[in-house]
Amino acid sequence: MTWMHMPIRHLTPLAGLLAVLVAMAATPANAISRIETTRTDCADIRATLIDEGEAILRYTSKKGLPIYDRYVSNSRTCQNYEVGVWVSLPARDTNACRVIACQADTNDSDDMTRFRPLLQITR
Repeated sequence: MTWMHMPIRHLTPLAGLLAVLVAMAATPANAISRIETTRTDCADIRATLIDEGEAILRYTSKKGLPIYDRYVSNSRTCQNYEVGVWVSLPARDTNACRVIACQADTNDSDDMTRFRPLLQITR
């Protein structure tokens, strides 16, 4: 039996699935921004993090090596096994632009209810 000879009740779920797949393909991907921090003012870096929630920030170390990582607008964006920490990165207008990085939680406690402060970048 080909799809052309199938009863309508069997084709309806297939049509719904096809519609979802087409809609997903037509939706633009949420690409994460990549910012070269030494070419961008600190206020612009922080504004991007606030507006988009996260970004890949990149700069060159004093030894000439590229340094990059994912930074977030607030610590709630970190994964369950991570905590948000304040870090300072070089920007075009300052050597100490404060942003939030997610780092692995090194606390050995299994207590899931322990207090984790909410860190958030504000304008």
